[in-house]
Amino acid sequence: MKLRTKSMWMAASFAAALLSISGVRAQSQKDGTLQPVPPISSTSPVAGGGYGGMPVPAARGVSSAYDAQMYDPSQVEPDTNTLSGAENLSVGSLQHARNVFDPSVSISSWGQSGIPGTNGQTGLHATSLVGGGLNFNRSWSRYQFTTSYRGGENLYYGFQKNMPFHDVIVSQDISWQRWKIHLRNDFAAAPGASFAASGMGGAGLVGQFSSTLGNAISSIGQRFQPNETIQTYQAMRYRDTALGEVEFSLSRRSVITFSGSYGLLHFTDAGYISSHMLDFQAGYDYLLDSKNSIAVLGSYGKIDYTGTSLSTTDNMANLAFGRKITGRLAFQASGGPEQIRLSGGGNGNLQLWTWSVNSALTYERRRSGVSMGFARGLSGGSGVLFGAKGNTLNGSVHHQFARFWTGSANGGYAFNTSLAPVGATTINFNTWFMGANMGHQMGRYMELGLNYSLLKQSNPAVCPVAGGCGTAAFQQLVGMTVNWHLRPIE
Repeated sequence: MKLRTKSMWMAASFAAALLSISGVRAQSQKDGTLQPVPPISSTSPVAGGGYGGMPVPAARGVSSAYDAQMYDPSQVEPDTNTLSGAENLSVGSLQHARNVFDPSVSISSWGQSGIPGTNGQTGLHATSLVGGGLNFNRSWSRYQFTTSYRGGENLYYGFQKNMPFHDVIVSQDISWQRWKIHLRNDFAAAPGASFAASGMGGAGLVGQFSSTLGNAISSIGQRFQPNETIQTYQAMRYRDTALGEVEFSLSRRSVITFSGSYGLLHFTDAGYISSHMLDFQAGYDYLLDSKNSIAVLGSYGKIDYTGTSLSTTDNMANLAFGRKITGRLAFQASGGPEQIRLSGGGNGNLQLWTWSVNSALTYERRRSGVSMGFARGLSGGSGVLFGAKGNTLNGSVHHQFARFWTGSANGGYAFNTSLAPVGATTINFNTWFMGANMGHQMGRYMELGLNYSLLKQSNPAVCPVAGGCGTAAFQQLVGMTVNWHLRPIE
């Protein structure tokens, strides 16, 4: 209980610190301040990419939840993320107002089967989720402050105890002359793994909210945040990622980026492996033309496991290629060798060589869009293993059938292998999920959604942790959600 309170205070303190930074910066504005190096705009026939540009609003599509118009690429703000940064490239941000305060309330009712820890029952149990969200955006001069929150209470009606979940993202962007500073903190508390949104309403419901929180969840690279792609029994866990990034524009075509993050994964229930991690990355980007760029980057990471002397470290060098067309396309691919070391074990140190990969694609049209990503490399083991080599694939598609009818589907697959010498026996987990939803806008601020989620995991013969691995039965969730946006203040 003390750790839970401490974690909440840490998240609150970080948000307060960013707010104080925003206030001080706003008061320090003076006339005559030097302007940053102008970006090479992707909308210009000369060149593109956005290096040295003004910060892009981070709250994507805050008006789309209550504005039933087709997506218009010409209204999209260019993306300024770099290939060597911690966050993936995007098609840009759709921001109708610079200052937004947008609260919402949601109520969901489902039938749910295969809940971990209920002896593999297959019948549907009535469950509900009562929650809400907040999207706050404040832009002025060279500064951008954004907060996105979604949370609620899972109600299980007696067959097990009710459990809460919270997910809050706070970010601050500062741009000054050739410099850009990005600060971000992601905090989550949930009774299930973030992969497939277990304990957060399932993949189908998260797909419905993808215009606000969903995009933010997947935008940080896998190596910069605690991994949760292995399902466990329902166990409350806290996940926090504090990220800092500095960019310096050498010219209109080149930029160097330095990133660092601290991650924490803590389980309140006994029998699972808590961990904390540090990651550092540096890289150099160069714009080939208005749409294409290349980069070289190197990184170092370390993961320590609470209550043990075990730790894993990795060193990685990557080459990367990216292509961006504002409002339409964002593609990136990077890869290179990765050295993994496991130290502190009873059998001595272990050293492995593998290939690390990070790739992502987003493609948008007026009525439809698709996104997918693949990542390979070292992970913290999701609270089940002392480090793992992970392969994660995910994707989503959405379509606007009519002015007030939209639909989407998403899915993912993760394969995790324990760290072991070449030729030795390993512990493997295969996890996949899919989700779908159909939404109907009712009036200007209310939406009715039908959601479906399916999850399956193949476990080893013996679970490596006492807390228990996720059930091998199919986990299904089908139901309805009403999402009501209060009148937003712009």
